[in-house]
Amino acid sequence: MSTTTAQTQDVIEIEPVKSWARPAHQERSRQQRDRLLKAGERVFAESGFWQAHVADIAKRAGCSVGSFYRRFEDKEAFFFALQADMAVRGEANIVKFFADPKCQTEPLIDVFRRLVHNSVRVVKGIEGYYRALFELSLRGQNVWPLMRQLEVIEAGYMVDLLRARGVAVDERTKDAAHLAIRMMHGQLISSVLHGPGPFTIDDPRLHEELSLMLARYLDLED
Repeated sequence: MSTTTAQTQDVIEIEPVKSWARPAHQERSRQQRDRLLKAGERVFAESGFWQAHVADIAKRAGCSVGSFYRRFEDKEAFFFALQADMAVRGEANIVKFFADPKCQTEPLIDVFRRLVHNSVRVVKGIEGYYRALFELSLRGQNVWPLMRQLEVIEAGYMVDLLRARGVAVDERTKDAAHLAIRMMHGQLISSVLHGPGPFTIDDPRLHEELSLMLARYLDLED
């Protein structure tokens, strides 16, 4: 992880992640856990959190209900294990994006366009997951630390990219990058949960406006 990212995390004091799954010591057990997590992602997407049933998740994974409870304490613990798994995948996606050599050569506005497209693809792929997050948050569960952590990581990589591209970086730039990432993701998630405002998530005009928002807010439009 970059120095910028680590420093920003210290500032906002991200909470440590609790382990929600029981340890899987054998390859077969790990494979079963992974099947359950993938099945849960699909079931939550279709039914939301409260309407999803452990029996449905187990059936989709080709496992017994007993196997589910050997791996997870209950449905809530399972969801948080899924969230932790998705956070790992989310960070890997961020790292992969900024490692692309195009980020070092193409105009920054084009980098921002690709970043928006990448974010749209991710959000659309897990719409039901976001709905389940909001369902849990409305019941008082603190589901947002991992989401905030991913924002910080992505902002840190953006700041590192700007510095590598010769952009002067100061504390305002770091804060602006963090806020810009949050605004972009917030708009995309809002489009999924609340509908167009004014553009749908698939509308190319939304992608272009968000790209321009990133460039203008970071004083990089020129």
